Amino acid sequence: MAALLTNTLSLFMLFIFLRALLHKVSDFTEFQGFVADYRLLPHTLVTPASVLLLVLEALIVIGLLFNPSRAFALYLAAALLSLYAAAMGVNLLRGRTRVECGCGGIPQPLHHSLVLRNAILVIAALTAVAWLQPLSGLDQAAVVFPAALVTLLLFVLLEQINSNRLRIPPPSRLS
Repeated sequence: MAALLTNTLSLFMLFIFLRALLHKVSDFTEFQGFVADYRLLPHTLVTPASVLLLVLEALIVIGLLFNPSRAFALYLAAALLSLYAAAMGVNLLRGRTRVECGCGGIPQPLHHSLVLRNAILVIAALTAVAWLQPLSGLDQAAVVFPAALVTLLLFVLLEQINSNRLRIPPPSRLS
């Protein structure tokens, strides 16, 4: 059972980081704008930092594909997700909520729920690493792939719900 859970979480992380990486690579200039908009780096470091983040995400994706590097990739994923959460948290503490997350996928302004989401993803990555076991057969793979895919679809659905909630103003009260 532990092998099913850890491999489902690992594959889910692979899907999350692959989706984010493809989004960032598809419009690198936009991604650089997101990095700059966080206002955590001097302008001269925005491009090198953006490239470094893409390289780290690519290493995570590649590392999650192979059993020998999976633990390292999951630790790296947890660290990068923590860094992203910290960057969001700093901006939220500054009162800067009109910053685009830049997470990949659905546009989302910064909100505490995104920091919580990243914390949950960090826990998922560390849980996967704690009980990491290779798959032992096609029967397990037949369960892991659909489970990870359903988890990704639920993640995207929750992302969309959160994005809509943050963009739709609350209904006004009748006097």
